[in-house]
Amino acid sequence: MKTILLSVLAFLLVGCVVKYPPRVETEITWSKEGFSQQDYYKDLLEAEKHGAEVAGEPVYPPRPIIPEYVAPPIVIKYNPKGKGEEKSEAEKERENQEFNERSRISRQRDQLTEDYNRRVALAIQAVEERRTGAIESFLMSRGWTKTTKTLEVTYYANGQRESVKRFKNGKLISALSWKPDGVKCPVTKVEKGTGVVVVYGKEGTERERRSFKDGVEVFD
Repeated sequence: MKTILLSVLAFLLVGCVVKYPPRVETEITWSKEGFSQQDYYKDLLEAEKHGAEVAGEPVYPPRPIIPEYVAPPIVIKYNPKGKGEEKSEAEKERENQEFNERSRISRQRDQLTEDYNRRVALAIQAVEERRTGAIESFLMSRGWTKTTKTLEVTYYANGQRESVKRFKNGKLISALSWKPDGVKCPVTKVEKGTGVVVVYGKEGTERERRSFKDGVEVFD
């Protein structure tokens, strides 16, 4: 009986705050013994319809009331041509207060807008999570098996490669690591979920050793 594997590749960048963020590649496959690719797409079409029904529409937050700056009335004094007049202390104080008030309202507007956009993004994300969960549950109910494979490559602060790890359904399958100077670690080796991973500090000294068995970390 032939097993059909259908793959969807998703490339994710995480930790973008750091100079050299990890590179993570995730591959999701669905398989079902004895069924063809056409059978999969038929079930997937039904699953997507089911997912749309379950997900519903985003529940957006109410739009915030954005404050506006209202300038106080200005009294214009007439000065004869050619005669300048320095601003009084009261005028300087009023201008300073206006500037501070404008700045305060601008910060408040920015904060309200940022909070609103964040809540909108969360509402959209919630719908997508419900949709994805419903699709996966539907496919599983039809006998399809989900397999998630992940490749994770990490880097030191100097840009040198630190480790390459492969996971399957959240469990570590294989791993290699390097020292900060680029020399391959002679100890790190994980195959078929079992082995040791050495972690180095930025100076190149060994910081810790992590042992794995059947893809899961074990502690002595």
